[in-house]
Amino acid sequence: MMKKGIHPEYFPINVTRTDGKTIQMFSSVKKDLVLSTDNLNHSAWTGQRSNAAEKGQRATKFKNKFAGFDL
Repeated sequence: MMKKGIHPEYFPINVTRTDGKTIQMFSSVKKDLVLSTDNLNHSAWTGQRSNAAEKGQRATKFKNKFAGFDL
């Protein structure tokens, strides 16, 4: 059983995703949210890197950084 009077009150809010779809959720803050990043455009879910020019440079950067070490 939860203690009474210590938990915040929850209110319905609208969360707008990057594709324009609106989802109703509950929050203790009475403010609607508009997301700038979600699973539709974040590289963790899409598998694409945001900066294509940097692709492939990480290995070269690593090799240059540790070029003096005998591994």
